[in-house]
Amino acid sequence: MVVYENEFFTLTANNDNALFITVSKIGYELRQFNSIIIDLPIIQLTNFNNLKNAISMITSEPIHIGSIRPRVEVILSSDGLEASIKLNISAQEMTENRINISSEIIDALNSRGITEGLEQDIFTKPIAVQNETPVAKGVPPINGEDAKITYYTPSNKKPIIKEDGSINYYELHLIDNVQKGEWVGEKIPATLGTPGKTVDGTLIPPRKGKDLLLKYDRKTIGEFIEGDKIVLRALIDGAIKFDKGKIKIDTHLIIDGDVDYNTGNIDFEGYITIQGSVNDTFSVTAKNDISINGPIGIGAVGKILSKEGSIYIKGGVFGKGIAQIEAANNVYIKYCNDCKITAGEDINIGFYALDSELNAKDINLNPVSGKIIGGTINAEIKVTASMIGNRSEKKTQIYVKGFDRLAIKAEYEKVLLNYKYFLEDINRVKRQLEVYENLMSGAEYANMEEYNDYRKKFDYIMNELKILDEYRKKLEKILGTQGEGAIDVTKAAYPETYIEIKNLSKRINSVVKGTFYFSDRELHHE
Repeated sequence: MVVYENEFFTLTANNDNALFITVSKIGYELRQFNSIIIDLPIIQLTNFNNLKNAISMITSEPIHIGSIRPRVEVILSSDGLEASIKLNISAQEMTENRINISSEIIDALNSRGITEGLEQDIFTKPIAVQNETPVAKGVPPINGEDAKITYYTPSNKKPIIKEDGSINYYELHLIDNVQKGEWVGEKIPATLGTPGKTVDGTLIPPRKGKDLLLKYDRKTIGEFIEGDKIVLRALIDGAIKFDKGKIKIDTHLIIDGDVDYNTGNIDFEGYITIQGSVNDTFSVTAKNDISINGPIGIGAVGKILSKEGSIYIKGGVFGKGIAQIEAANNVYIKYCNDCKITAGEDINIGFYALDSELNAKDINLNPVSGKIIGGTINAEIKVTASMIGNRSEKKTQIYVKGFDRLAIKAEYEKVLLNYKYFLEDINRVKRQLEVYENLMSGAEYANMEEYNDYRKKFDYIMNELKILDEYRKKLEKILGTQGEGAIDVTKAAYPETYIEIKNLSKRINSVVKGTFYFSDRELHHE
C-alpha cells in the first residue's frame, strides 16, 4: 500500500504496518521529511539512520524505516480500567472530516471490545488530535474489609492521681465480674468485597478481607451468630481474665455479706469478692484477686492470701498484731494498723501505716498525706511517703534492699533486643500469613493446616511480646528510681527514724525531707 510519494521517493506499508522507503531520485533534503510527518501523523519513524542513508542514493529495494500507526489508536491502561484514544491524523483532516472520524472511533473501540464505562460526551466535546483522550473508565473492585474484633475492656486497675497530687489507692475496681449470657466480645467477619469490571467487560475479582481468629476459652465462653456478627457470651458467672492472649472467665465467688461463722474460712480456686468484711480470726485464700469492698475494712483476721493475684481492701486493716495480708502481685488498702502485709510487687496505701510490717518491691503511700509511723518497712526498690515517724519521735525503721543498676540496665537492653527479634519474627510470620490469605478461595484452601500453624505461631509471638512489654515496663520503673534504691519523703522524716539502703544506714536526728538514695557506694540526701 502506498502511503506517500513524490518525485524523489515512495513510502509504502505492508500488511504488518511496517513502513518502507524506495528512492528513485536523489537530492531530497532530509529536514523536509518533518513536513511529511506533520501532514501524515500515522507515520512513526523508528530507524532514522536507514532513512538518512536511503535518501542519499537510489534504491532498488524498499528500506525499512518505521511503522504505520492506526488512524484511531486505542490505548488501554495496564489494569484495563481506563481506555484512551489517540487520533493520528492532522488537525485539518479532523476539521474537514469529523463525521467519518467519529465512525472510525466507534469501529476502533468495538474492535477492541471497549463496551464498559464509555464517556457519554465523546463526540460532543472537542477531541485534540495526536494526544491521548480518555474515552472509557471501568469499575475498580472494592476490596473486602478485614474482620474486626472487639473484646471486653477490663477496668483500669491503677490508682487515681488527683489534681492536688494525692493518689487514691482505695477506690479501685479490681475484679471485672460478668454474668452468664453477658457480652464479652464480638467479631464482624471479613467481607468478600465487590468485583470490578474493565473497560472490555472483564470482571476483576476483589481481594477478600483478612480473617481474624477469636481467641477465647471455649469452656467458659460461647460463640453465637447474631445478625452479621459473631458474638462471644459468658457461659458461666465469673471474672474476666486474659490469659496468654485468650479471654476467659475464671470462677468468681461473691460473698454478699461478711466472712463469718455462716461462711467459715474460704479457700477458693478463682476470684473472690466480699461485699462486707472479714470477721476476726477468719481467713480467705484465693488463687486470683481478692476484693473486700466493705467500707469499714477488716480487723484481726487470720490471713488474707491471693496466691497469683492482687488484694484490694476498700477500708483499712486494724490487725491487732494478728492480721496477715499476702498477695503475689499488689496490695491496695486505705490504711493499716498493727498488721503484716507482704506483696510480690507493690503495696499501695492511702492514709497511713501504723506499727505494721510491710514487705514489697515498692511501698507507696500517698505523697500528699500518707504517713508511716512506727513499724518496720522492707522494700527492694523504693519507699514513698509524705511523712515518716511523728513529732513524738516514734521509732520507725525503713529498709531498702536496693538493686544493681548496671545489671538491671543490661537486662533491660537484653529485653529490648529480644523484643526487636520477636518483632522481626512476627513481621515475617505476618507476611507469610498474608501470602496464604491472598491465595485462599472461600472456605477451601489446600494448605489450611500450614496456615493454621502460622496463625498459632503468630498468636504465640504476640503473647510473648506482651509478656516482654510488661517486663520492660517493670525494668523501666526500676531504672527510673534515683540511685540504686531510694526513700522519698515529701514533707518530713522525724527523729528516731532509722533508714537503711544497701546496708548503708542513717538515723534521723532532726526533721528533714527529700530523697535518700544509694549511689557510688554512698548514701546521699537531696
